[in-house]
Amino acid sequence: MTTLVKRLQSEYEGDYSLALTPVTFESVADVKGNMLVKPMNGVFARSLDRCIALHGDHYLLVPYENILNGLSDALDKYGIDIRDAKILFSVDPTLGRMKLRILFGDTSRYGTYIMQHNSNDKLQFGIEVVSSYDASIMYKLQVMFLRLICANGMKSFETINSSLRRHTTNFVLEDSFKKLQNLNDTFDNLSNTMEAYQRVELKQEQVKDLFKDFANGSSSKEWLLHEVLENKDKPTLYDVYNSFTNYSSHNQRALSDGGTKKEPKFKLASSIMDSMKSDDRRNLEVQNFITKNKDFVYLYHQGIANNLRAN
Repeated sequence: MTTLVKRLQSEYEGDYSLALTPVTFESVADVKGNMLVKPMNGVFARSLDRCIALHGDHYLLVPYENILNGLSDALDKYGIDIRDAKILFSVDPTLGRMKLRILFGDTSRYGTYIMQHNSNDKLQFGIEVVSSYDASIMYKLQVMFLRLICANGMKSFETINSSLRRHTTNFVLEDSFKKLQNLNDTFDNLSNTMEAYQRVELKQEQVKDLFKDFANGSSSKEWLLHEVLENKDKPTLYDVYNSFTNYSSHNQRALSDGGTKKEPKFKLASSIMDSMKSDDRRNLEVQNFITKNKDFVYLYHQGIANNLRAN
């Protein structure tokens, strides 16, 4: 038995047993005797007398058991030691969604990365996999940094060496695990990216323009980003980036709190959106922005140059 599977059985017996619930993908021609104009397909957990979700013909059922076994095999195959790692694992009681996070400890070869500008700003390296039977979230296998200085854990994801796939018939689960053999390079890429962000000092107008672009016309979102900005006096691209990841990680929103149309006032409040869905959608929103917004990309490359000169 492989290491991850052993730990899940030991530390998360209930959720792991739920994840192993047999599921089938079956044609559904009618609902309560009423014929469907276009037949659907259902994901069924027959042992629980439950239809988890309905899908079209192109949906590919990927059992949670296959994901967990495949990941566990890959970790052992590529010599990725998780004996001192912290494991967080949950399966929704409806079986709709699953989430697994592996955070490496200080004694592992990855350990905790300490930012050069501030020894108290520590980043914990980890692997995260999420999937769903109800298609509310896409399958993702990605590596991440968890920012420990933030109580709720701002997250930074590496897109180059991550897999993000819809459950469609052209998806091959095994291919996503092959990316783990380059985990050392991924750790270096992610830490170098964070340092490059820190090397770019920004003017207040640049911060305002980046937040405005990200908010895309939403004054409340723009206010939220300014509100959570840590270093307001001498901001860097790293500070702006952490405002984005604060937004994606904390499932908060800005609500109107009086004021006028010209000068609105807002207050922070918890979002009513499901936390896992919010996390999924907002992380994707951040990744799209930092890889496609021309100003952010330009500043990032400026940071790479500054980093090379400094080292």
